[in-house]
Amino acid sequence: MDTAFARFESAIDYSVWDILQELVYEGRRELFANLKYLQNVIRDKWHDVDDQTITKAILQWKRHLAAVAKLNGGPIQHIFC
Repeated sequence: MDTAFARFESAIDYSVWDILQELVYEGRRELFANLKYLQNVIRDKWHDVDDQTITKAILQWKRHLAAVAKLNGGPIQHIFC
């Protein structure tokens, strides 16, 4: 597995998944033939997600973690709405 992909896989934000999903399905009219092919396309398209997008997602993730810590694990939805 690509080490850059593995490094960010666990910290990836939903916004990055949305962007990646758009790239994976862009221009597609048919389903993927099998899971292995879909996995390969995801890995290939991962390289098209720019560093700025990843950095922004990580910074957002850090802000969310800080908010959770500040509220002793309480809900944070009201802070980011």
